[in-house]
Amino acid sequence: MEDSLVFIGNNKNGLLPFGIHLREEDTLRAVSSVNNGDPVTWNKNTNSIELPRVTISIEKGNSFKNELTTLNSTAIFKASFEQFCLQLMKIEDRTGLDVSFNEFLNKLHAADEQSWLGAEAYLIMLMEAAMSSDEDLMEKVLRYFLGRGQGLTPSGDDMIVGMLAFDAVSPTLSTSFYEKVSELIEGESITTDVAREYLRYALKQEFSSTVSNLVNAFADGNDPNFEKVLYDLIGVGHSSGLDTVLGILIGMLAFRKTKIDTN
Repeated sequence: MEDSLVFIGNNKNGLLPFGIHLREEDTLRAVSSVNNGDPVTWNKNTNSIELPRVTISIEKGNSFKNELTTLNSTAIFKASFEQFCLQLMKIEDRTGLDVSFNEFLNKLHAADEQSWLGAEAYLIMLMEAAMSSDEDLMEKVLRYFLGRGQGLTPSGDDMIVGMLAFDAVSPTLSTSFYEKVSELIEGESITTDVAREYLRYALKQEFSSTVSNLVNAFADGNDPNFEKVLYDLIGVGHSSGLDTVLGILIGMLAFRKTKIDTN
């Protein structure tokens, strides 16, 4: 709709902040009736999206908002972070950015200085850039990640969304960082249209339910569904879930560095 996207489909990847979610049978029927290039109009009188061969009414739909919880204490953070890391060490798959959670966490915990290479080096720089007001550093790091990877939502963008998601429940990142992300995605064609839409909402602290559920579990602490919501997110897309989880980890590491390691 104009320069924004509306997702219409089922909820297998959770409830999206820019989504209209249909029952599975209605999704199949709608998909079979739509062709690329079909004109789409919004009928404000009937609250309907109209296409040549199908009309989707939201008149009797239920609105939703994926609410976020606030992290209330460093004690909860420490417990959640430890639980998270234990789960991540079990994951053998590499992210879309070719990062192994096991290798990355082992390097972070090692006592000696590490020589970071490739994407890992940029992840370390990202933590520094996101908490600073150094525009040159922010731009360098964001240009590395935005649009990097395959698919409708490249891996680097999914990772940035995850980072912003943890920041939404425990503010740490600088205002300048948010402004720089917005400037890059709105000012040029640096990534895909779909990734841009996810990032637009992430900058407003709105996320899919699979992402919100996981960061809420961290903010609550001792969530009995923690493992389920983690693997619900990991299961999204080919590597989108894993890349988002990596971003949440980077957000947590930034929080730890600022709020815990400096105290």
